[in-house]
Amino acid sequence: MIENWNFFRAERSAVGSEEERLMQLFQNRAGLKKAYADLQDEFHLMRDRLKQQEGSTARVQEQFDALGELLADPRTGYSALVFFQLRSLWKTCNQRLTGFAADLSRRQEERESAMFREQCAEERARRLAAADERVREARAAADESRGRLSSVEAEQARLGAFWHYFRRRELQRGLHALRAEVSAADGAVRDALAAREGIVDEPAEPFPGISLAARRTINLAVIAYAELLCEEVDAYGVAAKAKEAVARRVHEMSFGARTDCEGYMQRIQKAIAAVTAPKQVNASVKLRLERLRGVCDYRNPADTVPTADSLTANGGAGRPAPPGWNVLAEDYWDVYSVLLR
Repeated sequence: MIENWNFFRAERSAVGSEEERLMQLFQNRAGLKKAYADLQDEFHLMRDRLKQQEGSTARVQEQFDALGELLADPRTGYSALVFFQLRSLWKTCNQRLTGFAADLSRRQEERESAMFREQCAEERARRLAAADERVREARAAADESRGRLSSVEAEQARLGAFWHYFRRRELQRGLHALRAEVSAADGAVRDALAAREGIVDEPAEPFPGISLAARRTINLAVIAYAELLCEEVDAYGVAAKAKEAVARRVHEMSFGARTDCEGYMQRIQKAIAAVTAPKQVNASVKLRLERLRGVCDYRNPADTVPTADSLTANGGAGRPAPPGWNVLAEDYWDVYSVLLR
């Protein structure tokens, strides 16, 4: 009987092991199918991306071939050279504008961050002084309570005669209240010290950034400098052509015969030399800035970029007249990408 029971248990154990093995195989099969499906999805995604990249490469190659044909043709090659030099002029003016804005922003941030740190230090010093005063007051109150407790304890010690029994019992009742008062006073001292330590351990408050008024002023200065660049480039008659070159494609523009194109290229090089020559522009920018500050308008109080229409208004007597172009409306030198928000 016992042997039959052992055989039965062994048989059940073998069946259970077989079922567990089959269950594990099914789980592995499901995991493999999921991994295979994921790999198939990734494969299709990568194939689509490859097709897109091949299409982009083909378009770039077509553009490159078309450009080669333009440059190879004597009738269009010189116009293509003028076209790309105009784009180079535009890029140069944009770089000058970007550097000007970055320099103004950096200097303003240095000034405002220094002022912010100074104000934070003054505020922390004021709070620490107030915390020190609370610590002194708490210690003085604790010392006063401890002094009263000591006086009562000393008086109780002096009253040793048996006829002082009722007086000692009265003093004993007062001692409980005084000891509780001393304990509360010591707790107030600890709280005051903890509050002071909290102020000392506070992390430095991060600089919130350049103020709204400063960002508006920097933007107006950038707009003024963009106008000045337009004036310098337009002295060689290529400002409007540079604007047109960045808005159109090379085969859509023609600049005349070879002699005309050579004249354009000479003027473009002179314009690039003019805008890159080291010079002081602060005085000119300041005059234009004053005019812009007097006429500019904003859509809402949180805006840092003025409306384009407001910049064409006359600033009044003693200020420069509005220029013949609106750098914001026409986005000269990509000025919008330079302005602070």
